[in-house]
Amino acid sequence: MLRETSTMKAHQGSVLAVTFNSDGNYCLSAGDDRRILLWNPRRENPEPLKAYTGHSNRILGLAITSGNAAFASCGGDRQIHVWAVTSGRVLRRLAGHEQRINAVAFNGDSSVLVSASYDCSVRCWDCRSRANAPIQAMDDATDSVSAIAIGEHTVYAASTDGVTRCHDRRAGSPVRDTVASPLTTIRPPRH
Repeated sequence: MLRETSTMKAHQGSVLAVTFNSDGNYCLSAGDDRRILLWNPRRENPEPLKAYTGHSNRILGLAITSGNAAFASCGGDRQIHVWAVTSGRVLRRLAGHEQRINAVAFNGDSSVLVSASYDCSVRCWDCRSRANAPIQAMDDATDSVSAIAIGEHTVYAASTDGVTRCHDRRAGSPVRDTVASPLTTIRPPRH
């Protein structure tokens, strides 16, 4: 049985994204107030440990690197910010979507970042490169791509057009599964 262990209150407006680091000791939250807050939810009456600001519109998605040293955020300003957790510095700003960005996800070794947008597209970004242009674009959705997940060589996308798409980054051709209802979340299969 699940039970509430703490309540964290500090955002002004809706909280639209929450994610935990790899060991579950810390979490990030973000939302309408254009701020990202770092928390230790295990503390009694938790207060934010750090605030990150830099987006000009609400924040819709968060993803933490596998080593917990950096994280990515995205939202209504059509930009992805990659942040250093400790310093709070923006390491990179990535732009390439034409409308709001709904979600971001890192691959297992955090060398690739994937973004999903209201513009019906998915973009892949090389985190080891200094270039700020996407290395791959998948534009086959017919409505907003609301959620993404990434496997070793595969990008899974959920769209409000009611279709899940499984893109093999090596082959490039997607496998589709039509659900016929708008989709808002997706998880890769467990092996």
